[in-house]
Amino acid sequence: MKAYKKLMNAIAAIEKIILVITMLLILVLTVGNVFSRYVIHRSWSFTEEIVVAVFVLITLLAAALACREGELVNLTLVTDLLPEKTKKPVMILVTVLCVIFSLILFKYGLDKVITQLENGKRTFVLNWPEWIFWSFVPIGAGCMALHFIEHCIDFCTKKEDK
Repeated sequence: MKAYKKLMNAIAAIEKIILVITMLLILVLTVGNVFSRYVIHRSWSFTEEIVVAVFVLITLLAAALACREGELVNLTLVTDLLPEKTKKPVMILVTVLCVIFSLILFKYGLDKVITQLENGKRTFVLNWPEWIFWSFVPIGAGCMALHFIEHCIDFCTKKEDK
């Protein structure tokens, strides 16, 4: 169990580093584009492609980190009123449903990546392969599934405060 937790901590640390780097990238590109438009009177047309794609990555990785803490899909209004012995089975059920959702998102994202690879479709401005940007969907969905499972294990194995 300790090895699993170390692995999940490492994954979370990598996700946080990626989030910091991508947020800085968006900040630099957006501010640079605004500066370029208003001072130099030339727009950086490539920034829209990168910023939109990176926002998808940021959204999914941030959602995955929220899953780790049980904060993404967490309406405790009903579950707080449940008896203690039913909380774990409900948590397991919710986790199973969330993991199924994440795996469906992973599958459709991966299908899109494979389709983009087969078609060789490229972005309009940068002329980069579109599969690069679509790969953010299965990566984020995979991280979400892992963190849903991690949160469930943490919840079910925690010692009751008495």
